[in-house]
Amino acid sequence: MLKSRTTIRQRQLATPSAPTTASETPLERRLHYYHELDEWQQDNHFIRSGYVKETNSYRECLNSLTYLHNESVNIYSHLLPSSVSFWTVLFYINYVLTPYLNYLGIWEKLNFLQFALAATFCMFMSSTFHCLKSHSHKVCKFGNQLDYFGIIILITCSLNSVVIFAYYDYPLLRNIFVALSLFFGSICTVLTLDPKFATVDYRPFRSFMFILFGLSGVLPVGAGIYMFGVETTNERCGFYWLVAEGVGYISGALLYAARIPERFTHKHQEDHELEDNPQSGIFDIFGHSHQIFHVMVVLSAFCHWKALVQTYHYLHSHTLPNL
Repeated sequence: MLKSRTTIRQRQLATPSAPTTASETPLERRLHYYHELDEWQQDNHFIRSGYVKETNSYRECLNSLTYLHNESVNIYSHLLPSSVSFWTVLFYINYVLTPYLNYLGIWEKLNFLQFALAATFCMFMSSTFHCLKSHSHKVCKFGNQLDYFGIIILITCSLNSVVIFAYYDYPLLRNIFVALSLFFGSICTVLTLDPKFATVDYRPFRSFMFILFGLSGVLPVGAGIYMFGVETTNERCGFYWLVAEGVGYISGALLYAARIPERFTHKHQEDHELEDNPQSGIFDIFGHSHQIFHVMVVLSAFCHWKALVQTYHYLHSHTLPNL
């Protein structure tokens, strides 16, 4: 028994360059348990296994695309959509979208493309971060900043794309809403990328500014309901699609923050149990909260696209003919 425990412990502490045993494949040695990680990699203790330890190699990080681990779904759930979203939108607006005689110019297509580029950039930054986060602590921190920056870009461009169409006949309100989103987006970008604001002292201010940023997206919808009523607002800016978008983002974020569902299947293990017989979690590889959040982001982006297309049709079929 003592010999067996010693063998298991040696296997768990082995580095990727260590020789394999007869019962251990090279692929299995790439993956590690939560308790084997360095402290900076330990984020969600409800996910017990499937980790890629610090590599200090971009090649090894990219090589992780070729095998299954607990970040694989996070990577591909955004990498695949980011690879096709821009080109799909470009094809749609040129060959599928209904043309109107009262076409206002190339800026209409550019408005669609700003959303497509923002969604592409956001999801690409996300997938890149999840692919390279095992490189080192420094790369992980910088990648996390770019991940948040991508989210800010998506929020800003998503809001502006709808406002530009929906409030075309109210230029003052349109410009105010666009200016607000650009202002708060710029502030949140500085708070995200400048290390000076990453300290605990600035946490309340960061939280307050991100809340204001989120509320700036509610203002145009609230103003629409006040001015036109719910049904007309729905026709004008795809209100119901925007509600679905918000539900997707918020529910995904709440599940991620609460670590659901992996927290409900987690079993605590003492140190000696981790050394002798570490257990994997049910949702380690598939179905954990961060993966659900990623899927909800993609679905919410699709809902926003539907709202944007509806806003475009209302602009040409109702707003412009009545000007």
